[in-house]
Parts: sequence; structure tokens; C-alpha cells
Amino acid sequence: MAGLVKAWLAGESQRLLWLAFEEYARKVFASNHPAWHTEPMRYAAGIADANKVLGSQVVSFDFCAVFATHAGLAANNEGMKRVSALLDDAALKAFSADAIAALAHQLSSRVDVVLQIPSPSALLVMLGEAPANIDFDMMDDTATALTELLRGFASLPIAGLVVALSDNGVEPGDEAEACEVLQALAAHYDWLFALRLESAALAENFDDLTPDIRLIPSLELSRLDNHGAPTGGGLNSDFWSGSDLPPVARACLYGDVPADLDPKLIVERVNSLVEMSRL
Repeated sequence: MAGLVKAWLAGESQRLLWLAFEEYARKVFASNHPAWHTEPMRYAAGIADANKVLGSQVVSFDFCAVFATHAGLAANNEGMKRVSALLDDAALKAFSADAIAALAHQLSSRVDVVLQIPSPSALLVMLGEAPANIDFDMMDDTATALTELLRGFASLPIAGLVVALSDNGVEPGDEAEACEVLQALAAHYDWLFALRLESAALAENFDDLTPDIRLIPSLELSRLDNHGAPTGGGLNSDFWSGSDLPPVARACLYGDVPADLDPKLIVERVNSLVEMSRL
């Protein structure tokens, strides 16, 4: 595998470009095809084609988006039964296995292929569980179920695991403790372990977790060094709207590629990053 994130963390490179572009690829390269999350070859081809334009050094298989598409599987269930109904679905597991294998086969020699999952509470809320009902035991059981799913990809050239955290009112201390099993899994397979956070304020609630890198898409580039640990960000809505980035010596440039902007504007903004790297 390419090992680009670990090389950046080790100081072997100055810039790392990490773009999240699931929705952009679905809209621009698959025309919002209804089979996007059911036909693995269509999905893998769309993601790979999108990255030919974007040039991200990290490509995610986004379980968050996949689970959201299939959330109806959890209807009429409660608590952990929601999670089991989703993760035990044979068609969903087959799609994920084939799509991830295809992405890894096509891309892992050139970019880092990572798996992104929702945090335990985020998954439960996505499936319809009220935040007030979610306690540590429920999150711990959900984390264990996610771990069992992820073990199925251990033989593939996967570079890392990203846990996406959201501010949903669930006790962050309990969530952090539940996520330790996911962090341990990443360490066992020598995967990078990253946290994706909606905001810098949310990051403060998860100081007990020590990821290899934090990813905060809303964060300004000038504030990346304010967190005492490797942090990616800078490519927020201001950047995609046309604002120039300040000069920095070293950075992990991270952000969400907007699906609602003119694709020509996306290309222009990505090209500006290429020009920036030459300075």
C-alpha cells in the first residue's frame, strides 16, 4: 500500500491532500444512480474516476453514507436490534466486501484506501434511536459489532480506519470509551486510526482518545497547529467558495468536496492546491 498518511505523520512529506468526496462522486460521476450503494463495480469505478480529477492522496470507503442508504433495514427495531438488522444484511455485506476489494485493487498502490465508519452513537442515531436512550452498554455493543464487520477486511491493503463523530447529545466520555475497541482493532492490523469531527469544539470532548490524526473539515488552515496533535483541515466552505489559503510550511489539507458546486469550480479549486504545492 502507498503509506502516504504515515509518511506525512513521520515528517517525510510536507503536504498531504485528503479529500472526502462520496457525495461529489455519486452526483457528478454516477448521476445519482439509484444503484450507487448496491452495485459494487459501479461504485468503485465512480470513486476511482472522481479521484482522477481530484487527486486526493487518501480515498475513503464511506460506511456512513452506505449505512444511511440502507437505514430502512433497521425499521421496526430498537436498540442493538437496529444495528444487527443492518450489519447482518447479506446484500449489504456483499456490496461492501466487493466494493472495498475493488477499490483496494485499483487504488492502493497509488493512494491510501481507508475505511470510514460512524461512531457507535452516530450509527444508532442514524438508525432511529433517540439519543436519550443511548448509554455506554449500547455504544459498547455497537462498537463490538462494527469491529466484527471490519475484521472481514483485514486481508486487504487497507491503510486506516476513520471514526466519524458527531455532536448528538450523547455522553462523550462513554462514547470515547466505547471507541477504544475500534482503536485497538486498528492498532492490531497496523491501520492508521483517525477521528473525523464536526468542529474543533467537539474535538475537546474527546481528549481521552488519542488518534494518529484528527480531521476537522470546518477548521481554518491557520488553526491546524492549535490542537497539540496532528490535525487535518483547511478545505472548508470558504476555500471552496474561492478564498485563498494562507501560506503554510506543512499541512494535511482536508475537507469535504461540495456536491452542489459547479464541477468546473471544483476543478479550479483543486488546481489551486496544485499551484500552492509548487510554491
